[in-house]
Amino acid sequence: MTLDVDPLRAALSSGLVALDFDGTLAPISPRPGDARPLGGVDQVLRDVRATGATLAIVTGRTVAALLRVSGFGAIPGIVIYGTHGAQRWQAGRLRAPAPPAGLDELRVSLPPLVTSVGPDLWIEDKGLSLVIHARLTADPERVLGILRAPVGAAAAAAGLGVRPGKEVLEICIPGLDKGTALRELLSDDPAAAFYAGDDLGDLPAIGEVNAWAERSGRPALTVGVSASGRGPVAEQAGLTVPDPQVLLSLLRQILRVPAPTAKPPN
Repeated sequence: MTLDVDPLRAALSSGLVALDFDGTLAPISPRPGDARPLGGVDQVLRDVRATGATLAIVTGRTVAALLRVSGFGAIPGIVIYGTHGAQRWQAGRLRAPAPPAGLDELRVSLPPLVTSVGPDLWIEDKGLSLVIHARLTADPERVLGILRAPVGAAAAAAGLGVRPGKEVLEICIPGLDKGTALRELLSDDPAAAFYAGDDLGDLPAIGEVNAWAERSGRPALTVGVSASGRGPVAEQAGLTVPDPQVLLSLLRQILRVPAPTAKPPN
């Protein structure tokens, strides 16, 4: 990979490294509870922190769900933004808004609507949002296309918004997204910024970093994780990599740390 990362590397000790989780640090899993970070991720994140950089995970998961599957809570100084920036966690302290009242209504009205479309759809209750998962269906895009209008109308009637994602629809608090988290992180005036993500929900964060770099003139890199190298994330990011493993290699390149050597078979 021919990429000049010297300016980013030189400023990293006072910089920001922010990363999505699912599809970026962990392979996508049909069941969120089954996901695990790629081998080597924990050490690379610790290496990021060892430079002095601010390290943040910005995820669509709740903070609790991310901590449960990742073990990242043991990394000193890590900041975790959950539910697309609605929650913020650091050193055991959680900041979160009150759940929107409209979700109670939708917890009752949404399941019959969803199950009428197909048996393999399911709803994840995140407390601050509801997510309709279509990854287990034969044709997720078709199913979500059927649901988009009625779910959008139901959410709007409850005073909520709908966020599309990779084979999901998320009913959420309007005005909060991953861009909200990045604006807060960038307000700390970092010397450089790095962000990587793979999904539509990462576009606001990528956009914030790109805009900040243009305003500040400071080194920044946004990375889209995309197997096809196409789509909105790939178009907006400064660099595209095909999978989490290559992203990990890129982070090691920036940090100048070698990849772990494979242990010989016994």
